[in-house]
Amino acid sequence: MFSGRFYHAVDDKGRVSLPAKFRDVLQHEGHDRLYITNFKEEGEPCLDAYAPSEWEKVVARFTGKKVGDRATNLFETYYVGGAHEVQVDKQGRILIPPKLREYARLTREVTFNSKHNRIQLWDTPTFDKILKSAEDLLQDSEFMAKIDIEF
Repeated sequence: MFSGRFYHAVDDKGRVSLPAKFRDVLQHEGHDRLYITNFKEEGEPCLDAYAPSEWEKVVARFTGKKVGDRATNLFETYYVGGAHEVQVDKQGRILIPPKLREYARLTREVTFNSKHNRIQLWDTPTFDKILKSAEDLLQDSEFMAKIDIEF
C-alpha cells in the first residue's frame, strides 16, 4: 500500500526519482517497474502509476465485459491503451514517456500523491489547485455527508 505525498523534479531527459517510500513498497513486493497511464481527476490531467500486481487487477476488470459497451471500450482504450511499463533504474528513477509528460503537462516540479493502490503524478501547480479545492470541500458538511467512509 502506498502512502504519502512527495515533491520531486523532472530532469531534462524526463526522469524523476521515485520517492524512497514508494520504492520500498515495490521492492517489498518484488517489483522493479510500474505501469503508468493517463487519467483525469476533477477535470485535470495527471498520471496514475501501478505496481504490476495492481495493474493486473485493473486489466482483469475488463475481462468478460461486453465488447459492444461503448463506455467500457472507450475507457479501456484511454486508460489501458495509454499505459506504459517503466523500469525503476538503479538510481531509483523512472523515465516518464514524452506523450505522458505532455498529457499531464508535467514541468520541472511534480508531486507524487498516493492513493491506496496506486500513485498519482501531478504537475505541482495543478495539484496545488486540486488540493485547495479538496480542502475547501472538506469544510462543507453536505459534501462530507456524501463520503461513504467512516472516520
